Amino acid sequence: MGGNKEIFYHLGLGKVASTYLQHRFFPKLKGINYIPTNRYRSYPEILKKHSAERFILSRENDRQLETEVKKFAQHFTEVRAILIFRRHDSWLASQYRRFVKNGLSVPFEKFIDLENNQGYWDQKELNFFRKIEVIEENFDHKPLVLFHDEIKEDSKAFFDKIAGFTGSTYELDEINLSPFHKSYNEKQLLIMRKLGPIFLPMGRSYSNNRILATLQRYWRMMIKYPILYIANVLPNALVKNEQLINPKQLELIRKRYESDWQKLLEYAKKNNPI
Repeated sequence: MGGNKEIFYHLGLGKVASTYLQHRFFPKLKGINYIPTNRYRSYPEILKKHSAERFILSRENDRQLETEVKKFAQHFTEVRAILIFRRHDSWLASQYRRFVKNGLSVPFEKFIDLENNQGYWDQKELNFFRKIEVIEENFDHKPLVLFHDEIKEDSKAFFDKIAGFTGSTYELDEINLSPFHKSYNEKQLLIMRKLGPIFLPMGRSYSNNRILATLQRYWRMMIKYPILYIANVLPNALVKNEQLINPKQLELIRKRYESDWQKLLEYAKKNNPI
């Protein structure tokens, strides 16, 4: 399925510069039509009815990747996907920082439970190669597999790979190379982990009503960012000798998933266009 349309689909993951690409890079591509994230839900109508023939769209997927791919494949299978990975320990640490920033209060050992898999994050989400298999099972083409370190080491070479894969062009001087999201230091996140549950209970899900959910998000932002700002100017003694993440836990994750990481590297080397 797909007709005469050329469809390129960036699937994430999260915390691998997806938001940066969505706002800073994809809109600057020439020779291809980018469907912005605020119109993502309308992709079936856009792709079927728009007169243009070449499209790229993007969705930041983590736990919902398999669901989104299968849903997309109900409409289109002639799809060339783009996947970006980050080494398991680094990726999970970044995910944890994001959740703590948003009010999650559990320690890292309960965010990902390596012993009993009873943590907030299911271990199956660290089987990255399975995400490639899902794409191969549902789309007609092998995905382009890239790595987060590449964009930090040589952003132009990274952009060139996407442009070459999608048959598009870009002007480097049109692209803002600064990070899209602000990062927060360890002290800010440690204090947020202490105070967040009081003001930002993560157990309270967003409403199914889109307008109400938007208001809920704005309300959380109005509380969250002042806490982070105040935390930055508070004395370091408040979190003295505390660690947000034990490095030993990250080392365990890295070792456990090293074989999965190597499979990703080998897949990219074998299948990515030269």
